[in-house]
Amino acid sequence: SATFMPKPLFGDNGTGMHTHQSLWKGGKNLFAGKGYANLSDLAMNYIAGILEHGPSLLAFTNPTTNSFKRLVPGFEAPVNLVYSARNRSASIRVPIAVHGDKARRIEFRTPDAACNPYLAFAAMLMAGLDGIQKKMDPGKPADFNLYDASPEQLKDLKAVPANLTKVLDALEEDNEWLTQGGVFDKDFIDNYIEYKREEVEQIVNQRPHPYEFVLYYDC
Repeated sequence: SATFMPKPLFGDNGTGMHTHQSLWKGGKNLFAGKGYANLSDLAMNYIAGILEHGPSLLAFTNPTTNSFKRLVPGFEAPVNLVYSARNRSASIRVPIAVHGDKARRIEFRTPDAACNPYLAFAAMLMAGLDGIQKKMDPGKPADFNLYDASPEQLKDLKAVPANLTKVLDALEEDNEWLTQGGVFDKDFIDNYIEYKREEVEQIVNQRPHPYEFVLYYDC
């Protein structure tokens, strides 16, 4: 059968929903420029917004308890909120083997197909636009393989939150960027957090897990 579940099989790669993004105006790709990986300053601000709000953004792009079983080391999924044009282990990849300015874009590799696309795409856009409005700086790219990186290389990098509870905590603390222009409102955000916390309680804390039978049935 077909499934949108991000991580249906233990020990195997999960399924992501990598989203390629660019902004256009008057038929011109605003992400094309002369900077890093031939991106514009505006594109870098957009990247910075997604990375800055990444922990709270994941409440919409990775909204299930299963989502975070995919975002673990060793299975070709991003585990650090960084950007790079040199590897596929970053949460934001900048494709460089493209033909011309029209193809300049970023690829956000964290989302999965269990998300509500209306909420996820609206939230991604709002995060990027907040970065543009505030002229955020994404810092230096992580142009090295994050899967093989040393603890010294990783120590200053922001990690993807480990579970749904952590991203809901982040959303509770960091949500003003979503309410600009009335795109999201506070009541919706509060209700969403409450609903998702109940989901975590039901799935994680109350229901016996099949693997618990393997570990504890004959204890």
